Amino acid sequence: MSDRARPLPPSGTGAAIGYVLANLTLIVAVIGLGISGLIWGRGTRQIAEAHGSSGRSYSRHWGIRVFSSCVVLSAATAWLAVDRTAPAVLFGQAALRTVGAAALIGGVLHSRRRVLRLIAHVDRVVAGHYSAVAGQDPAWPLSPTPTSDDWNASQWDPDVLRDIEARRHRDRT
Repeated sequence: MSDRARPLPPSGTGAAIGYVLANLTLIVAVIGLGISGLIWGRGTRQIAEAHGSSGRSYSRHWGIRVFSSCVVLSAATAWLAVDRTAPAVLFGQAALRTVGAAALIGGVLHSRRRVLRLIAHVDRVVAGHYSAVAGQDPAWPLSPTPTSDDWNASQWDPDVLRDIEARRHRDRT
């Protein structure tokens, strides 16, 4: 029998299975990261657009670019290395991936703070109060003293107005 026809020794089989499982884990992690990024980007865009701003500027941030660059550089380091298992190569890859992950987290937190600032600004301009969610001092969202505008039915929600009218008609009968 030739060397190619012999089965792998048991220790080689375990290493091969571990290698396959590690690659499958990496693939699942990359797919999960992509899906969660799409969901996060869509939600961020919807929140920003609901508050009157362009959603793209909030969902695309510097962290995504740095993370992508670090992952590509990490793969290029392994591809170009003569000995892929050398400690310097492994440490370099780990450092690049750590910097990329930190940049991704930092970019998400930066975008989150920008969205909260947008929400607080819209709350102050439209409703005339500060939002406790955005870290501002909580204030009464409505004035405790009723004004004539509070009794103006044309400013109410049409569904609420229909509900009030339905209750009035139900109470009369």
